[in-house]
Amino acid sequence: MAREARWDQVLDTAARLFSSQGFAATSIREVAAQAAFSKAGLYYHIREKEDLLYHVCVASIEAILAQVRPAVADEDNPLAQLAAIIRVHSLYFHDHPDNLKVLTYELGQLPEARRAEVQAIERQYLDLIRGIIHEGQMAGQLTDMDPTVAAFMLLSLMNGLHNWYDPRGPLGAAGLAETIQRIFLSGLRLESPK
Repeated sequence: MAREARWDQVLDTAARLFSSQGFAATSIREVAAQAAFSKAGLYYHIREKEDLLYHVCVASIEAILAQVRPAVADEDNPLAQLAAIIRVHSLYFHDHPDNLKVLTYELGQLPEARRAEVQAIERQYLDLIRGIIHEGQMAGQLTDMDPTVAAFMLLSLMNGLHNWYDPRGPLGAAGLAETIQRIFLSGLRLESPK
């Protein structure tokens, strides 16, 4: 297996264990064993368990942004851009539910400097969404609700999917994205005058 694929396997394993057991209760030995990696080999890439948490968080938010930016660029109006964000984020969650749960609940386990690095990347995502909402308001397509509140609401909704969504249930990834798009975007869309 290629080196990058092995590292991704380690991060996926760490995310799964941190998600199910919590960061504090998970040992490096468990991550190494379940990732089919030697403990010594894992310590070649990291200094401490906190490094794994940092890399899981950074890799997760960077992966979402790497998919969201081109999806947004492919659309020509704010409603379609927001729909693209919801689709990409929902699909990422569907494929990586543990990563988003860890990013949401375990980020506070990082020391302040590292937490601030992850939050700076998250801020880029928030700013992108907030900017699209503002553009939609300026174009007369979206209601005049506070763009920051609306952006945080969308991110809270998307990052909280692990609390209730069951990927084995009848609503698949595409159906989940479509349902969220319909609910969220109808709340933002400016009604046309009758």
